[in-house]
Amino acid sequence: MTDGQRKSVDIQIDTADLEELKHDGYKLCFAKKVNDTYNVVWQSADGYLADNTFSWQPLYELFGSNEFKGDVGVRVSTNKVPIGLGDEAVLDSAGVLGAASSGGPATGITLVNDYGSIHPGLCAFSTGIDGTPSTTPIYVAENAIVPGSDVLTPVECVQVWFEQDIATSTMFSSARSNAVEIDLTDDDSAARLYSGGAWSTPPSLSVDAKAIVTIVAAFATAITVQTLVSKIAAKLTGVYSGIEVGVTALSGTTVSIVYSEKPGVSVVQRELTRQLLANAATVDHLAQFALEAFAQLQAGYVTLNATVAA
Repeated sequence: MTDGQRKSVDIQIDTADLEELKHDGYKLCFAKKVNDTYNVVWQSADGYLADNTFSWQPLYELFGSNEFKGDVGVRVSTNKVPIGLGDEAVLDSAGVLGAASSGGPATGITLVNDYGSIHPGLCAFSTGIDGTPSTTPIYVAENAIVPGSDVLTPVECVQVWFEQDIATSTMFSSARSNAVEIDLTDDDSAARLYSGGAWSTPPSLSVDAKAIVTIVAAFATAITVQTLVSKIAAKLTGVYSGIEVGVTALSGTTVSIVYSEKPGVSVVQRELTRQLLANAATVDHLAQFALEAFAQLQAGYVTLNATVAA
């Protein structure tokens, strides 16, 4: 399984709207399009402020569920397996998902169903507006499939809206009120402004994000990209919150880890991050985060090369 480009959306909220939304108990919600539909709340957050960044990588987990029901939380009925675009996994007659392997359309994820009636589902990795990484459901097929195969096709489109009394992983089958769709098929980041109860595209206030350091590590055995990026991202808090990490599998046992400035943040946040980067010890700290993640995963590396961006 390999990953792809990180994507992010910057959600700005006018202060008058922010006060009203908070007073009335609204949550900031995100969903990701799969098979040309949105039907699961990817993330629901109540700790939003005037400027919020939500980001993700196409790192997925496949699962099966026994039901789809609107307005209730997703129930994962099978085991989950890490999987990528162009991969397939077999749900055997006992209801156990096997490891992913190459197969099916390059733009989709294929479930080969040898079990029986099941609702295919996907989870995806994201970093919430509070900087916390997680992997949560993004899709459950509304109709169960019979033995055979089914292709799930996630695309780089997200839906954003405000809603009361709704939680992460809630399934829904009706259109969300006053939602905005953001298409990042051809872009890595985008910003939207919510003001006066309406969505618009704000003028750009930030400068281009820059790469900081790239670490290429070779391991004795294969390592799961999704788990590694989650472990490292969890360390990027506090003064490091303006930095993000992307991990790409170069082969089964070699990965590229790239730290960069988080896109879509304000000029002030960007300047604070660049002041931090002026200290040479910051790069050493970022490299140490990667080593700590390796230790947490009990992944012994064979070679390690770090290149600091100019």
